[in-house]
Amino acid sequence: MKDMENLLQKLPKDVFTLREANMAGVSRYYLTKMIEEDRISELRRGVYQRNEANRNNEDVQETSFKVATAKLKEKSAICLWSALSYYDITEQVPSVIWALIPYPYDSKYVRPVRLKHPHWDIGIIEHDGFAITSIERTLIDCFLNPKYVAVSEAFASLKSALKDKKTSMKKLLVTAEALEAKDRIYPFIEIALSQL
Repeated sequence: MKDMENLLQKLPKDVFTLREANMAGVSRYYLTKMIEEDRISELRRGVYQRNEANRNNEDVQETSFKVATAKLKEKSAICLWSALSYYDITEQVPSVIWALIPYPYDSKYVRPVRLKHPHWDIGIIEHDGFAITSIERTLIDCFLNPKYVAVSEAFASLKSALKDKKTSMKKLLVTAEALEAKDRIYPFIEIALSQL
């Protein structure tokens, strides 16, 4: 029993993969034992979570972001529809997790958004276990990528965010300028503000 407790303490505090458990010195055999004793849960094949972390009333959406991020082998950030839903500025609930991943990398765990120049240093917020585009970056990316998000949906989300004061024109323009997209985004922001 004490050995099991010691092994449990070696595991990462939150969501982790089988590979991470093995690197911490915990074999699949002991992971199975810990599942039987309700110390950990298997969220998806090869992805686990310590149960005390799960009992902290963590948002189900955040847990699914962590699982998807753990499965990805490359740098990633939750984006577009998943980020719009996370910030509660859309009525759409995506059935898959949308994630920005490096070009030309692909993944079966998320709906990949591959950009040749993803600007990893602009508007990406690091959370515990996953990264997500900021509300400003999310809105700008929606307008810049109409093949993923219809312009009408992007407008609806932009108006919702401005109306609820979740962002401001100034913050949007600063992020757009950093992304070298200010000229393309400014007209959309102006129209949205005029319709509030």
